[in-house]
Amino acid sequence: MRLARLTVRNFRNFAGIDVPLVGNVVLLGENRVGKSNLLFAIRLVLDPTLPDSARQLKLSDFWDGCDLTQNPQIEVHLDFAEFDGDDALVALLTDFRTAADPKVARLSYVYRFI
Repeated sequence: MRLARLTVRNFRNFAGIDVPLVGNVVLLGENRVGKSNLLFAIRLVLDPTLPDSARQLKLSDFWDGCDLTQNPQIEVHLDFAEFDGDDALVALLTDFRTAADPKVARLSYVYRFI
């Protein structure tokens, strides 16, 4: 199994990114460009040890350019591929397969500002 795509919308310093992931991936950049924010976005989806208090985002977690009058939402989507060779993974991810490509499973975190 491999992480095939990462999509983030309206989260902290990310208005919107869609990153196809192929091969080895290295995350690097200057200070304060969002490396830690990107890793935290991934943790929101994958880390079962993350306490509920950390999953409950705040108004300050929305991208600064959001129009809060339009009921924005923060979205993090992780697409996984190449899991069909493992029966346990197929059983675990079957309900998360995408309609466009059943060989891809999408796990998501969506936070709505109400």
